[in-house]
Amino acid sequence: KGLSSSAAVCVLIARCFNELYSLGMTTTDEMALAYRGESARTPSACGAMDQACAFGGGRAVVLTFDKGGSMDVREVECAGDICVLVGDLGRAKDTVTILASLQSAFK
Repeated sequence: KGLSSSAAVCVLIARCFNELYSLGMTTTDEMALAYRGESARTPSACGAMDQACAFGGGRAVVLTFDKGGSMDVREVECAGDICVLVGDLGRAKDTVTILASLQSAFK
């Protein structure tokens, strides 16, 4: 269970294309593209929140979802420590298969 490892790869690919082709995407745009790519091209059961790794470490973001599926992302300043709770949903995930599916989409 890679804690967004496949999302990190998808965000990296989106960011590389953004930088390489000067697409002018925001971090939120990169997140959305990475999510769409991973959801459409792999058997991953990732959620849109996994893509928040696009903001990198040391930064806190608030993700707000509406009933229509739209997501708003905003960075926030933290006045103190952030406590993190990690839960295991008891689902199997094969990151190797997910990454192989992504790679085959680019051949």
